[in-house]
Amino acid sequence: MSALALPHSERVRLLRALGVQPLALRRVAQAAQRAPTPATPIVLQAQQPAAILSAPRPGVATPADGLALIVLLPTGAATDPRQQALLRAALLCLPAALQRAPCVEFSTLDEALPAAAAYLVLGSDARTALGRLLPLDHQASALIEHADAPAEMLAQPARKRTLWRALKALRGRHTRAA
Repeated sequence: MSALALPHSERVRLLRALGVQPLALRRVAQAAQRAPTPATPIVLQAQQPAAILSAPRPGVATPADGLALIVLLPTGAATDPRQQALLRAALLCLPAALQRAPCVEFSTLDEALPAAAAYLVLGSDARTALGRLLPLDHQASALIEHADAPAEMLAQPARKRTLWRALKALRGRHTRAA
């Protein structure tokens, strides 16, 4: 009897007995390792954004006193699962240090943003808030990329092009700096 004729559960049992993990299970295990767990959400909580942003994070290539990338979101993008899924998928095309960038809704911040090498600003409301939240000297020295709001991208898929262009510029700057 060939291995393909066996029921799926029997095939998996036999492969495990031989010490082989099926490719389908490997993909599920890899996806589980990459996906953020519910204990570590992709979006910072409103109670402590400044404390988390200023805390040192191991393994992230940062400038002298800040983070490598901060993603500034419009209001409501943190609570919509479709918008979060779009952002997670988009950030996966960046280098590993930039994939772990904190995503912050601009409405949760009362004070200035910390220094970062780059900012990805999503939506026109977040773009205007960036002028209030970021000191002028940081605006002049940082790479600031703008894209449409995630809700607009989901409504009109052609708007995703601005996000991909912004991510391409971030990836290019990061590879040149490294």
